[in-house]
Amino acid sequence: MTAAAEELVEIVDHDNRPLGGRTRGEMRQAGLTHRACSIIVRHSDGRLFTHRRTADKDIYPGCWDIAAGGVVLAGESYEDAARRELDEELGIRGDLEFLFDHYLESADNRVWGRVYLCRHDGPFTLQESEIAEGRFLSLSEAARLAEQQPFTPDGLEILEKLTESDFPRKRVTFFLHGLDSSGQGTKGGFFAEHFPHIRRPDFSGGLEERMARLEGLCADLDDLTLIGSSFGGLMATLFARCQPQRVSRLILLAPALNYGNYQPPAETLAIPATLVIGRDDTVTPPALVLPLAERTFAHLHIEVAEDDHMLHQTFASLPWHRLLL
Repeated sequence: MTAAAEELVEIVDHDNRPLGGRTRGEMRQAGLTHRACSIIVRHSDGRLFTHRRTADKDIYPGCWDIAAGGVVLAGESYEDAARRELDEELGIRGDLEFLFDHYLESADNRVWGRVYLCRHDGPFTLQESEIAEGRFLSLSEAARLAEQQPFTPDGLEILEKLTESDFPRKRVTFFLHGLDSSGQGTKGGFFAEHFPHIRRPDFSGGLEERMARLEGLCADLDDLTLIGSSFGGLMATLFARCQPQRVSRLILLAPALNYGNYQPPAETLAIPATLVIGRDDTVTPPALVLPLAERTFAHLHIEVAEDDHMLHQTFASLPWHRLLL
C-alpha cells in the first residue's frame, strides 16, 4: 500500500456529519462518502488555472480539472485542507474566498466538496506526483477543453456553476441571533467552527434598530440565505417580505412570529423556507407560530422536534450541509 493510500481521510454520512477516519485505500475500495476541497485559482486577468492530473492518480487519472485540491484528512477542516493542497500542489499561499458547497455521487466517488477561490497570478511550483501539466484558461476555453478531453466530474460540476458574466457568483449567508443572544453564542459558535463563511453580526436595541442594521449589512448583496433564530427568525421573515427578490432561502429556528403584531403578507412568499421548532417550545409555541408561517410562505418545510425553544437537542444534529446547499 502506498503512503497516500494509508492517509487517514475524514469519512462522513450522507448529510456530511463526521463518522471518523479511514485510510484512503479503504475509502476508495468501499466507496465511502468523504470530504474534499477544491480551489479555483484565478489570474488577475480573469483566467483560471486548469491542470491535467497525473496518470497514476487513484481516481480520475489523466483527467483535466478546473481546480486544485484533494481529500480532507481526518480531523482537518475544509479551510486547512485547502491551504495545505495549494501549498503542496501549486507551491503557493493566498487568501481563500468561500464560493459554495456541493455533493457529488457517482459509481466510483461519493464526496462532499467545498469550493474556494484564490486570486494568484503565479508562478507555480507544480507537484510532479499530482499534476502533469497546467495553464491558465478562460471559462469558455476550459468549457471547450472539457468537450474535447477527459474531465473530472466534480470539475465539470464546478464549471456549470460558473459563468463569465457573474463569476464568482457569491451566495452570502447570515446568521441572525435571538433577542438576548449574540453572533458569538452557542449557535454562532457552531457556525464559526463548521461554516466560517457564514456572517454572524451582533444586533442590539429594538426591532426597528435591528432591522435597520440588517438592511445596512445587506446593502448591494443578492442571493441571500438568512438563518434566523427566535427573534432573528422574525427579522429574517420581515426582511424577506420587504425584499423577496434578494433572498434565496430562509432557515427559521423557532422564529418569533408571535411577537408584536406580525401579520402574514397578502400573498404568500415564493422563497423556500425551512422551519424547525420544538414541540415543547413555550416562548414561540408551535400552535401560534406555525399557522402564521403557513400563511407567509408558499414553499414551507416544517420540522417539529421533540425539543424546547433553544433546540438544545436538535440544532447541532440538523443536516446543515444539505440545508445550506
